[in-house]
Parts: sequence; structure tokens; C-alpha cells
Amino acid sequence: MPIDFTNLPKTELHMHLEGSIPVEALFELVKKHNRLDEAPTIEHVRKRYEFDDFAHFLEVYKWTVSFLKTPDDYEYVAYEVAKTLVRQNVWFAEIMVGLGNSVKYGGHDAAQIVRAAWRGFKAAEVQHGIKIRVQIAAGRDHGAQFSLDRLKDIEPLLDEVDICAFNMGGSEHVHPLPQFAEVFKRAHEMGLRVSVHAGEVSGPQDIYDALDLNPQRIGHGIRAALDPTLMDELKRRDVALEVCPVSNECTGAVKRLADHPLPRLLAHGVPVTLSSDDPAMFHTSVTREYEVAHEVLGVGMKSLIRIAREGFKRAFMDEGLRREMLGRFDRETRKWCHTRQIEYPV
Repeated sequence: MPIDFTNLPKTELHMHLEGSIPVEALFELVKKHNRLDEAPTIEHVRKRYEFDDFAHFLEVYKWTVSFLKTPDDYEYVAYEVAKTLVRQNVWFAEIMVGLGNSVKYGGHDAAQIVRAAWRGFKAAEVQHGIKIRVQIAAGRDHGAQFSLDRLKDIEPLLDEVDICAFNMGGSEHVHPLPQFAEVFKRAHEMGLRVSVHAGEVSGPQDIYDALDLNPQRIGHGIRAALDPTLMDELKRRDVALEVCPVSNECTGAVKRLADHPLPRLLAHGVPVTLSSDDPAMFHTSVTREYEVAHEVLGVGMKSLIRIAREGFKRAFMDEGLRREMLGRFDRETRKWCHTRQIEYPV
């Protein structure tokens, strides 16, 4: 019988706000902004979330962001996204607020939309108890100066908003990471932790380049499985990969979900967490990622529980909260295991 992972305590450490907007919430924005000609029914919105390749995904992503017209829209979707996590027993989440498309194409003020998203997250925390932190995200495609400018925009917010990290995504093949060294240096100087998308669709060299930027975690990083020396280096430097299997299949990063390298990474001892990336667009959830890892990729229950715990160890939270959550995780997960006759592995 399949295991239901819904009530397993979890983190969500790799999730883009704009790609996580529930279809129902996005359709409300379609109606609000009088664009029913583009998506006259909620089914049309769902149909949009079918991709041919990674480039097509980025195109649809930009279309989705175009419905975030005002700070109120950001606050609304932030709260709606947070509720999807509450329903999955996610205790702690880091959610990326993208400043690439929203600023460059949407004309938004970076500080305004970060504040607005934070209001939505805080409302969810007050009402539902979930802890959420903001990652500031920018894309390689917009160039280094764009990211430096966005860091300058958000610096005054650091005492006001729980901004835990800077992150960078975008086109790996077209824009190599070494040109962004100054951006990551500045993020470190501001006291931000760093994660960077790397080795999702390109080769291992992109991950080596990412390690030169001194990240605490790497988003995706699945091409490390092609290079045993690189996997050894990730272990030595204790840099975790934020692995998102369903996303990788949807964008074509892996041809078949069954071929995903997660088992090879685990067998080599690379630290990993499981996340959903853009769950609304990819018809997934962090709960489903655990189901896929178990049922499709053959990852054992003990390994999955260790992965869930690893999320709390790798999260960008203060040490007091980490101790509290790890203790709570151990207590609650022992009970979860006991009811399913699973040995608690920690």
C-alpha cells in the first residue's frame, strides 16, 4: 500500500512564489485584471501549465508573473501559497520572491513587492503557525548589474523582513556563473545566506562554478551525479542539494522520472533535501515529491525520513528555532513512524 506522506513533518526549501500560485488563485487574478480573453476558464489556466521544454517553461513563467500587477496581488498569492504548505504539514518554508521578471518586465518596485509578500506570509504564520522566510531571487538572464541593483533595493528591508538568503536561477547554458562573482560577494557582505541554481540542465562544471561562490546549498545540482569527484567535493564541503524530481521531468532536465539521479546522489552520500520548485506549474507538491522518491525512484523509508530531517538541519533559520524544530520533529516523527510500523532511523 502506498505511504501517505502528507502528515510527515517537512520543510520546503526550494519554492518559487510565482510558480506556486494555486490555479484557483491565478484565475482570480485573471478575472481581476480583465484578461479572460487569455484564459477564459480555470481549465485554460491548467492547460497553460504544460511545457515542451525548459525555454517554454520560462515563457509561461513570465506570463504568470504578468498577472501580479500590484503589491496587493503579491500579498494575496503569498497567503494562498502558504496555505498549500500548511495543508501538507510543512513547518518551515523558504519561498523565493523573484525580482527578475517582476521588476524588469512588470515595472514593480522591488522593496514594495517583498514587503507585500512578507505580509501574506506573516498572516499565514499568525493564523496557521507555519514559519516562512523570504529568499530574494534574481535570474542570470538579467545580468550582474541588475542583481547588484536589486540587492541594493532590498538592503533597507533587512531589519524589517525576514530575508534569509539570495538566490539565482535562469539560463545555465547561456550565462555562466563566474560573471556573477561580485553579486554573490555582495550578498555575503550583507549577511545573507546563499543558494544558487546550478547543474539542473547543464553539466557538472556549472556546479563547480557554483561552489566557487561559497553557497550553503545548491538548487537542483543533479548533474553532480555524472561526476564522482564532484559528489565527493559536495560531501567534503557539506553543501546540500535541493532536489526537485518532478520539476526536473517537467522541464526536460531528465527524460524520464524513473531515470532521475536522486538514488545515485544518496548512494554516494551527497546531502540532499526534497522540494517542489514550482508546484502549481508542475502539478506537484512537496508531499508528492516524497511519494515519487519512494514509489518511482525506490528510495527507502529510512532514507526519506532522514531527508525530511535534513531539511530542518539545512534550513536558513536561527539556531534556537532549529533546535526547537529538530526536537519537535524527532518526537512527532517517531509517532508517525510507530503508527506505520516503520523503524525511526535517527
